[in-house]
Amino acid sequence: MREPANVNASEGGASALARGRGEGLAMAAFALGVVSFVNLLGAEKGVLAIVLAVLALRAAKTDRARWQSWTAIALAAVYIATVVAVLVVFHDRLNQLLNLLKTLA
Repeated sequence: MREPANVNASEGGASALARGRGEGLAMAAFALGVVSFVNLLGAEKGVLAIVLAVLALRAAKTDRARWQSWTAIALAAVYIATVVAVLVVFHDRLNQLLNLLKTLA
């Protein structure tokens, strides 16, 4: 008779572990999405935030985890769009900078 009690306890532990993993991934994706705005040098942080948020959405059991995941995706998408827009607008100056750096080498 003790075996079913242990099964229920382990199922509860597995459920808590899955919930914690989902919420942890959601929080990491959300934080990475916010931090992406600190440095405008590359879009790799935004892409990583999107990947983490998608993984978190798969495991999300609560509305809070889903909200954080979708917010992280939105922030990362805005960041990537900003980087692309800056590169398009200032492509001539970027070419000048690259040419100047070539002369230094």
